[in-house]
Amino acid sequence: MEVIRQQIIEAISDEAATHLLQNALAAKADQVARIVDLPQDEAAARLLDFVIRYIEDVPPMLDDLSDAAAETGLTAYVQPVVQIAREFFITPPQAVAGDAGLASLMYKAYLAHRLLEEVNESYVFRVGQPLIPMDMTLANVIVHTLIGEPFANDLDALVDAANRRLFSQQKAFQSQEFKAFIARRETSNLIQIWQRWPSLSGEMGLMSNLI
Repeated sequence: MEVIRQQIIEAISDEAATHLLQNALAAKADQVARIVDLPQDEAAARLLDFVIRYIEDVPPMLDDLSDAAAETGLTAYVQPVVQIAREFFITPPQAVAGDAGLASLMYKAYLAHRLLEEVNESYVFRVGQPLIPMDMTLANVIVHTLIGEPFANDLDALVDAANRRLFSQQKAFQSQEFKAFIARRETSNLIQIWQRWPSLSGEMGLMSNLI
């Protein structure tokens, strides 16, 4: 995880000197403004702050998820998710491997956040409740818009493939024993830990009436 944190520090430093991503985000501000309220005079700066926070949240989120899994006895189910999210940064898919700077980390963070969102949906489908009691939908929609199509759709396809691979390997999700275990009171520790992570878009002041 320290390798990821170092990538983030270096990319933020480069962005402060080049403003490459902020200039790119400025070109997308009108599209994002259809989803959330943006201040017209500082839209690009607000979006840059949001993207940096979106990227920076990945390492501590994954650390907290690992800790929560260890406390609840779900490490065997959760650690593969954490590992794939880490690999998106350390050994990224070919689609983003050649990119550099903060834009590259935005793509990788999007893969990680979307993986957690898809895993949540898979948990709801299989066991009736999410793995992570956190709503990432609006934040991911904003970043999807900033990345732009069709590339964002290509990244979504990579996430879908990773999610299918995860759940095809874990037949225990089908067992009554696992369903009973996930519903035990001890799993409230997951909720307590994830209360540290409120809706990112809301916390950053990006509100929408659409989602």
